[in-house]
Amino acid sequence: MYEYKDRVSYSRIDTEGKIKVHAVVNALQDCCLFHSEEVGRSCMDLREDAHAWLVNSWDIVFKRRPSMGEEFVVRTWPYRFRGIFGMRNFLMESMAGETLAYADSQWFYFNHKTGKPIRASQEEVEPFGMGEPYPMEYKSRKVVYPEGMECVGTVKMCENHLDTNWHVNNGEYIRIAADYLPQGYQVDELRAEYRLAAKLGDEVHIFTKEEEGCFYVVMADKERSPYVITCFYGKRKVS
Repeated sequence: MYEYKDRVSYSRIDTEGKIKVHAVVNALQDCCLFHSEEVGRSCMDLREDAHAWLVNSWDIVFKRRPSMGEEFVVRTWPYRFRGIFGMRNFLMESMAGETLAYADSQWFYFNHKTGKPIRASQEEVEPFGMGEPYPMEYKSRKVVYPEGMECVGTVKMCENHLDTNWHVNNGEYIRIAADYLPQGYQVDELRAEYRLAAKLGDEVHIFTKEEEGCFYVVMADKERSPYVITCFYGKRKVS
């Protein structure tokens, strides 16, 4: 298990002074990358070998989003490696041990030279160690979205959206998707499935629909093939 301590900064809070949903995703992602640094498998080192771990799906349950200035701890550990995939849990806690959020995620090992996923060697995964799966409901990584979604906007991907893999970073998709939530929407759980990697200059079309306690935001290309499918479980703010 790896952990690091963080603190809610002003640049990451919403109008109510709570850390934003996409900032939680970034904090979890940072923890994973710090873990890689700690065991000597930095993303920058992997890039030199044309390799990378790319996220395939998120399932994040929010119990309470911490407020401005509040310190918290983020923990992560892998609980299974299978073929090209790695499964990893995350836990965000207050300094008093209160559970703030927990998550399941699936990642895959990728070769940039071939443009295809590959099986990670034992040498690659062994330094991370292995933990027990967190006691949560484990759902399919695939997110099924409803028919009849409405196109509500288009966003052109620029360099600020990209990471070291020259793809749109997974947290950026969540940040953009959250912009289309109803004002004051209370997010209790976020599921995301990543299908295509948007790149510099791509036009991403935004489709939304609210159905059965979930607000769906799908980001797709001009052929309506999804880059990412997000489902924000929650409820609208009561006036």
